Amino acid sequence: RKKVEMEKTRVAQELQTFIDTANAPIFGIDHNGMVNEWNNKVVEITGYSKEEVMGKSLVDVYISEDFRESVKSVFDDALDGKGTANFEFPIFTKDRRRIEILLNATPRCNVKGEAIGVLGVGQDITERKKVEMEKALVAQDFQTFIDTANA
Repeated sequence: RKKVEMEKTRVAQELQTFIDTANAPIFGIDHNGMVNEWNNKVVEITGYSKEEVMGKSLVDVYISEDFRESVKSVFDDALDGKGTANFEFPIFTKDRRRIEILLNATPRCNVKGEAIGVLGVGQDITERKKVEMEKALVAQDFQTFIDTANA
């Protein structure tokens, strides 16, 4: 029995290390929306340390007002057992820069299978969104040029 407990502890520590050192932003919230997981990549992207965010409302503190309702809805769905893939939303950094995140939100369950929180695994897509916007502007400028040339 003691050996099984030691193995469980080892596996839990290994998983925590994996989360902490993953090359993707990973965060967790409890059933009240309070941050209970915040890995090194999220620290790097946002500038907020784990100590600064733990126990605070992710949606109310770190999500812009215009996205709070949709982000909360995604988290509520996960708490109801329905994960969401490829949800885009902005998060603001400590120095007030807007970072675009592509998120997969999954329920975090207890041993009974009940959702007790949400685990979010994301990807910083800020640069990709910037390039998409620049392409759209160039295409629009090109179309305007063609339209005026044909007038």
